Amino acid sequence: MSAMSFSPTLLVTTASVSPAQASKYVPLGRTSLQVSRIGVGTLQWGDPGSGFGTSYGEPELSIAFQELLKGGINFIDTAEVYGYQGIKNGTSSEQLIGKFAKEHTEGAPIIATKFFTIPWTNFLVGGGLRIGRKSLLDALRASLKRLGRKRVDLYQIHFPFPTLSNAALMESLKEAVELGLTTAVGVSNYSKKQMEEADDLLASYGVPLASNQVCFNLLQRDPDKNGLLTSCKMYHIVSLFIAESSRIVAYKERNISLIAYSPLCSGRLTDKALLKIDSKSAKIKPLLELMQKIGANHEGMSITQVALSYLIAKGAIPIPGCKNEYQAKSHCELMDQSLTMEEVQMLEEAASYI
Repeated sequence: MSAMSFSPTLLVTTASVSPAQASKYVPLGRTSLQVSRIGVGTLQWGDPGSGFGTSYGEPELSIAFQELLKGGINFIDTAEVYGYQGIKNGTSSEQLIGKFAKEHTEGAPIIATKFFTIPWTNFLVGGGLRIGRKSLLDALRASLKRLGRKRVDLYQIHFPFPTLSNAALMESLKEAVELGLTTAVGVSNYSKKQMEEADDLLASYGVPLASNQVCFNLLQRDPDKNGLLTSCKMYHIVSLFIAESSRIVAYKERNISLIAYSPLCSGRLTDKALLKIDSKSAKIKPLLELMQKIGANHEGMSITQVALSYLIAKGAIPIPGCKNEYQAKSHCELMDQSLTMEEVQMLEEAASYI
């Protein structure tokens, strides 16, 4: 590495790349995995509290899964606790995904799941009390059994928790890679500082941190405002001390994918939201109307699609929910759509008044 001095022009940010040039598929961090630039989150799959078994069920989800693969969306995110109420009946989120993946062979889905760090998770999904690094490997093997796979594509820490240190968790993730139980590893709900520490810890093992999954949408832009999104993409200074009097300064690109959950802000950024505007939610109306106008300039994109396209333009991978064929087809349409940087700026300006 050659010595260089810090220059702001060397920072790599999402704003330096035109959304129109975005590919339909992007690398997941520094790994070889190629994921669709929009994925799907399956928090509601198998969850009776979200209407599973009443307003929708396994047949609707199976058709949605098939449509996603046919339409080019290959990134499916789940977690061991999603739909945990149905584990005994074989209808938890992981179990449904495993079943659908065997039934539909139109494409090869890239499946991500997560480790729930709370010690008493056994009361939800079974197994023993979660104490020590071995608990992560035990949980991963249980997830693989529910998914019907020998290896998962991406295994993530669901959130940091005091009983398991970052160092212990990263060492366990390293072991999971070495044992061939996962292809890539990531984190979720990590702050900028926690993510950078995790990346540095994994780097010492020669394992890249592929992703950080956080809440990010047009109304909740903390990842963009607090430097997390920039840290995922930018170069940071690395000081290497060869000897007491010799110092080499170089740059290292983190290149961590930011996966955006709750991309529609719990339904506030949808077409239905505009129809339900009342005195309490009137402040959001100008933003939704702007999104509607922008959508009209892109082959009639819906407000929902504009909200998701905004995140894609920011360099994130949104993972909206999907419970039926219509939603699956709507998400797949975004594989061929992009917002301009000017439109992104207009949306952010309008959102700043809310």
